Amino acid sequence: MSVKDNKKKLAEATVFQVDSIFRGILTHQRPLRILGRFEGEIFGKELLEIGSSAKIEANIETTHLVVFGHVTGNVNASEKVELKNGATLIGNIKTPNLEIEDGVVFEGKCEMKTSEKAS
Repeated sequence: MSVKDNKKKLAEATVFQVDSIFRGILTHQRPLRILGRFEGEIFGKELLEIGSSAKIEANIETTHLVVFGHVTGNVNASEKVELKNGATLIGNIKTPNLEIEDGVVFEGKCEMKTSEKAS
C-alpha cells in the first residue's frame, strides 16, 4: 500500500482524539486513528494508525498497523506493521512485512511469515 493510499484511507478514518480515554474490546471495519489512550484489545479489518500522542496498552490484531506513539502489547498484522520515528512498541510482532525507521524503540520478538492471502 502506498503512502498516497494510506493518506486517502486516513482522511476517511474514525478518529479517537487526544483527550479520549477508552477501555475494553474495540473492533473496527474502517480505517481508525487513535490519538488518545486505549487499554484492552483491538481487532480490525482495516488500517489502524496510532498517533504520536497515543498511549496504547492492548493486544492488536489488524491488517495494517502504523505506529507513531506508544504501544504496549502484542501485535498480529496480516499485511504490514510500520514503526515510525519516535514510536515505541513493547511486545511481540507477527506480520509478513515490517518497516522500522530510525529512532524507534522496539522491545520484543518478531515473527515474519508470508500472509495467508499470498499462500
